[in-house]
Amino acid sequence: MSQGGLIVLLQAALGVALVVVLPLLVVALCTGVLSGVLQSLTNVHDAAAGFAPRMLATATAALLLLGWMTAKMIDFAVRCWGTG
Repeated sequence: MSQGGLIVLLQAALGVALVVVLPLLVVALCTGVLSGVLQSLTNVHDAAAGFAPRMLATATAALLLLGWMTAKMIDFAVRCWGTG
């Protein structure tokens, strides 16, 4: 495989990785902002109070999106093997 082909493959891999992880990052961001606002309103300044909901929401989203994320990665792998 040429250098240009490897660069195109790496760009495609990074694009798929971004598409797969972006929903989890959005869930973690929204949950973190919401728990931060609630902590500010209630004057609770505990690190675990923000960490636990964020991890629970992200894990739930990962379980719900697992099939879709797996399908995206398998599709990318099939495309890689098909072009090689």
